[in-house]
Amino acid sequence: METRHLTYPETPDVYPSIMVLGFFDGVHKGHQAVINHAKRVAAEHNLPVTVVTFDPHPKQVLSNKPDAVRYITPLSRKLKRIEALGVERCLVLTFTKELANLSPQQFVDDYLIGAGAVHVTAGFDYSYGKFGEGTMETLPYHARDQFTTSVVTEQTMDGEKVSSTRIRKLLAEGQVDAAHELLGTPYVICGEVIHGDARGRTIGFPTANVLMDASYVMPRLGVYATRVTLPDGRMFHAMTNVGRRPTFYETGSVSVESHLFDFSEDLYGQVIEIEWIQYIRNERAFDGLDALVAQLKEDEVAARSILS
Repeated sequence: METRHLTYPETPDVYPSIMVLGFFDGVHKGHQAVINHAKRVAAEHNLPVTVVTFDPHPKQVLSNKPDAVRYITPLSRKLKRIEALGVERCLVLTFTKELANLSPQQFVDDYLIGAGAVHVTAGFDYSYGKFGEGTMETLPYHARDQFTTSVVTEQTMDGEKVSSTRIRKLLAEGQVDAAHELLGTPYVICGEVIHGDARGRTIGFPTANVLMDASYVMPRLGVYATRVTLPDGRMFHAMTNVGRRPTFYETGSVSVESHLFDFSEDLYGQVIEIEWIQYIRNERAFDGLDALVAQLKEDEVAARSILS
């Protein structure tokens, strides 16, 4: 996929295509419906699809809070997911206050008409321009008869809108399997394996201590059945703990530690991917190592059963 990053006042080259608009965090089933609609229109016109998205999230810029949004898919993973859907081209607009202050008409002129849009589509709730005053209802007017438009209606599952907000809430509750249903794929986070306390080795459960990117949504504290993919492509079943290790510390920072089944290699310095499959139990403090080890053995049995 050809990807171009633009920062206002940079503008795109003219490239006739079917354009699809959205932030697309998670590239969930609602987003997929919008992109697939664009692909059908593109096939009718024998033209490529161009996704127009933003980075960082508008809330992160407009709220002045660096942690205003935790991402389901940081940009690199989002682009991979979009490419996997068969999109030929992507414009990533750096979201700045200057870009946010463009009038709806100026945004359309510079980034849609100026890019050679033949047809533009988005979800029903997409907005653009200063204060989000541009909507899918106003887009035909702002198009100046230079392109046609279409709107993809709300996508629902179990009677509720499929949205990034809903997925973030599910992850915060530990419902990673329900998030999987909305995403169409397991939730994934990546991180470098770093040195930890090495206590797991002494009790027969060595773990990969993963340095997490703070921009990710962190699942609820607890133990999960997971799958871990290594840089060389090998995948291992695992159980992963997200927590503060209360058996050993009264207080502490949140850590992510994965115990890979049937694995004994050194992973330090490698970046691994963790797929979150199912929540097993809450994190809790144990009365000594024997009780902890007994519980870990039960967790392994549960995880292996879930993953089998």
